[in-house]
Amino acid sequence: MSVNDPFARLPEAASFTVTSTTVTDGEVLPPGQLSGQDRSPQLSWSGAPLGTKSYAVTVYDPDAPTGSGFWHWAVADIPATVTELPEGAGDDTGSGLPPGAFQLPNDARAARFVGAAPPAGHGPHRYFVVVHALDVETIGVPAGATPAYLGFTMASHTLGRAVLVATAETPAAERLEVSRLIPAPAGAVFSVLTDPKGHVDIDASGMLMDAEGDRVARSGDRFRVHMDREALGDVPLGKYEVEVVITTLVPDEEIAWTVEAGRGPHVRHIYGYRLEPAEGGTLVTSYYDWSQIDEGWKRRAVFPIVPESALKATLGILERTVRRRGR
Repeated sequence: MSVNDPFARLPEAASFTVTSTTVTDGEVLPPGQLSGQDRSPQLSWSGAPLGTKSYAVTVYDPDAPTGSGFWHWAVADIPATVTELPEGAGDDTGSGLPPGAFQLPNDARAARFVGAAPPAGHGPHRYFVVVHALDVETIGVPAGATPAYLGFTMASHTLGRAVLVATAETPAAERLEVSRLIPAPAGAVFSVLTDPKGHVDIDASGMLMDAEGDRVARSGDRFRVHMDREALGDVPLGKYEVEVVITTLVPDEEIAWTVEAGRGPHVRHIYGYRLEPAEGGTLVTSYYDWSQIDEGWKRRAVFPIVPESALKATLGILERTVRRRGR
C-alpha cells in the first residue's frame, strides 16, 4: 500500500464532517461496498464552509496498480440543501441522488458506484470517500467527463473537504491448479498415482531419486521417498528422505498427500490430483495447496515452492508414464 496523499498538492481547503452508517473511518469496507454487491455507502455531512453552493462526492483508491489510482464513484452538482445520500444511491440509474445531481463514468467506464476489488496479494488499499464543498451551483463538466477531469475542475472551486478513509484487501491465492486431458481411463491414471515408484516416475523437478513402500489404498497410508536437493542447486539441503502421508484417497477420483521431513513442525502443504471422466479419456487436475501451512513456515514467505509450470510439466510426464505402463 502506498502512503501517497491524493490531496497533498491541491489547494488547501477547510475540513468538515462526514459520517456513514455503512462505512467506518479507518476500518475495513463491509461486503456491500465490495465488488459484486457494488452499493454506494450511506453518507451524511455537516459543517460545510459558508458560501457552499453545491457538493460533489467521490470515492477513490490511490493504491490501485495503475499509476493513476482508480476512481470508483463520482457525483457532481449535488444541491447545497442536500446533506445526505442513502446507501445504494449510486446504482445504474442514480435512484438515490437528488434532482440535478449526476454520476460521471468511473474507471470501469460505468456511470455508477463500483465496489472495491484490490488485486489478490497486492496488500491493503485505501478508499477515500470525500464530500467536496464547492463555491458554484454547477461545476460545468459534461456528464461523460472522467472523475479526474472533475477533480481538476473542482480544484479552483473547493471550499472544503469532508474525508472518510476505509480499506480493503484481497488475500493472495494459496492454491495452484492445472488440468490436462489424458487419453486413458481413470483407473490407469490412478494406478500410477497410488504407486510410490509412480511418484518418482512422474517427478518434473529432478529431486525424487527413489521410493519404497506398498501401494497406497486409504487415507493415512505412508511411503518413503529419497530426495536429492542438489539436483536443483538452489538450497543446500543435499540428500535426504521424506515421508509421504496420504491425506485423501477416493479410488479413481482423487488422491492427495502431505510431506513430513525431519523434526516438526511439518510444513503441511498439500499436493493432489482430481480425476474426472471426459470425452477422450480422463481430465486430470493437479493441485498444490499451501493455505493450511504451519504459521512458522508461512512467515518465511517462500510459498509456493512449486510453480505452476512444474505442475503442468508433471501432468505431461504423467500422461507419458500412463501410456508406457499401458503397453
